[in-house]
Formats: sequence, C-alpha cells, structure tokens
Amino acid sequence: MANLTIDNVIKTYGQTEVLKGINIAIEKGEFLILVGPSGCGKSTLMNSIAGLEDVTGGRILIGDTDVTQAAPKDRDIAMVFQSYALYPNMSVRENIAFGLEIRKVPKPEREAEVQRVASLLQIEHLLDRKPGQLSGGQRQRVAMGRALARRPKLYLFDEPLSNLDAKLRVEMRTEIKKLHQRLGTTIVYVTHDQIEAMTLADRIAVMRAGELLQLGSPQEIYDDPANQFVAGFMGSPAMNFVPCRLVAGDAGLGVEITDGNGNPAWLPVPNPERLSGHAGQEVVLGIRPEMITDPVPHKAEDPLVRQVPMKVLVTEPTGADTMLVTEINGVELNCRINPGYSTPVGETVPLMFDMSKAVFFDPNSEARIDRA
Repeated sequence: MANLTIDNVIKTYGQTEVLKGINIAIEKGEFLILVGPSGCGKSTLMNSIAGLEDVTGGRILIGDTDVTQAAPKDRDIAMVFQSYALYPNMSVRENIAFGLEIRKVPKPEREAEVQRVASLLQIEHLLDRKPGQLSGGQRQRVAMGRALARRPKLYLFDEPLSNLDAKLRVEMRTEIKKLHQRLGTTIVYVTHDQIEAMTLADRIAVMRAGELLQLGSPQEIYDDPANQFVAGFMGSPAMNFVPCRLVAGDAGLGVEITDGNGNPAWLPVPNPERLSGHAGQEVVLGIRPEMITDPVPHKAEDPLVRQVPMKVLVTEPTGADTMLVTEINGVELNCRINPGYSTPVGETVPLMFDMSKAVFFDPNSEARIDRA
C-alpha cells in the first residue's frame, strides 16, 4: 500500500492534448474514483498510471519512487479490467495463482494466498472451475482475486462493473466497498457511472476534455460543485438548471420565476452577500430535485423555503418516491415528492422550494458565482 502522486501529467497525440496538466495526490489507503463522460481522458490517465501509456510531460510517483518511465511490471500495481481478462484454459485457482507463479513464489505460499483470497471473496467453491463455467459476477470476483493475491502497492480498477447487469452491479459495488474497508488498500477506479462514484469513493476526480474540473469528497462534489458541468454530471436525477434574473427587493435578494401557468413568484437566495454584485443580472439557478417537494409543515417558517403552486406535467412513481415534472421559466423541472401526495397530471398543486442548497452559475462561462 502506497500513496500516489500525479504531478502535472500531460498526454498528447500529435496536436491533440488528451490530458491537460493533471494534478492529484492520493493518500495511502484512499479510494479515488476518476469519473467523467466518454472521451474525457480518465482511461488515458489510468493507463498512464499503469505504464500502458507514456506521458508527454509531468511525473507519476508511487510512494516516493518516480515511476514515470518505469515499465508496468516494475510499478508494483495490480489492475482489474472491464473484460475480466481471465485465462480460459486455467481453473480459478490457477488464474489467481498465476501472477505469484510468474514471480516464483514458493508453492506452499501460493496455495495459502489463493485460499486467503478465495475466502475473502467467498469463491472457495469455485476454485476448480474454469472461467467459462462462471457467471459474470463470479468472473469479476476471480479477476479481483488475482489482483488481491499480488498484494501490490496500488490497485487500478478500469470500469470493472460495466459488463454486469444492474442488480449484480449494485451487489458488486457493495462487495468492493466492504473489501476496501477491510483491507484499507489504495485504489484508483475509473467509471462513467456517477452512482458508482458517489457510493464507493473517498474522493472523486471529475474530468472533462482532458481537464480535472473538481477534486473532492462525494458530498463536497454533490453539495458544492465548482461549475455547471460538475453539478449536472453528479446526481441522479440530475440537478435542475433554471435561467432567471437576480432581483433585490424589500424581502432581500432573490430570483424571479414564472410557473407553467404564467404566474410570477419569487424565491430567496442563500448567502446573498456572495451574489449582491450580480443583482439585476441573468443567472442560472441550480437546484436538486429533492429540494422541491410536497409541503412539509416543519419547514414552513424557514426563511429560505417558499411554497409555490405548480402545474403537474408528468408523474413517475419509483416506489419510495414519486418523480414529478413541472415547469418554471420555460424549463422542465424534476421534483422528488412523497408517493402519498396527490398530484393529478394537469392539475396545479403546491410544491415547496427549499433554497438552502441552491447554487448559481454564470450563464455564459457556466462557472459558479456564489462559492465562498
């Protein structure tokens, strides 16, 4: 187990800059997730850490050792791939032990390590089977077991769950989380699935077009996004973005909205001192669906809460909640409400806007304009 330092790493292909000066410091035992849309550079960065790609500039250090020019075999890492990459002609036991055998680990130690890993992953009963006899989830456990048997300084996971069905993906997420909590290993994990990122990571690095946009804990990324892209990428359903005007009036600073029936309303803003310089300007309001709900009596007197009559366009029951679609300022709005709240489509019902976690963006640059 070791820390990892990515120091101003640049990668270019011809004139195309794929990584644009990435800086990340990962502590021992930390679980870092690289997340972003396809083509953002996260897999290129992962391959650069593994030594499968040469970097154009910058340094990569594992522990105190500069491995920028080192071959993959000399970096003391283990990688779990999206495709499992198991040897089909070998048993599970042989697949797990293969890396140890290559390193000439004595047979008794190999067998003990295979048993340890198999017990950890609960695959003892699969040791004599071939990969072709296993389910997708079982193959992924074997791939993880092969990496764990190495006991390297650093584990790299490259979209390991993307080939699994939805239910199995949730189960494997839990297994990976429990495994990390038990072993305290240093992990760098690539995914395009923001739910995986939120549930697994100690910290998340959000990337777009080769740039690191924000690095922080899942809650920091969710509650305090640096820009509109990060705010919209993290969260399911995504954050609502509403173009509106900031206005200063007798009640303080707020935003003007118009509901689907054409009726005006006013919503207060949190931390008005950060936005006072933008009074009278067009801004983009960002508000999460769970902050627009059916009326909750105990919040009624909160100065950052307002009740607004809204026209119901669509309802989507999910069991625990109902997602409701309405409209303000010509933009559809996702709201999360109690399934017992009556919301007939086409009717106008009171909805509660809790503005305590609302965020604001510049409509041109998409940068946050209300961060401390």
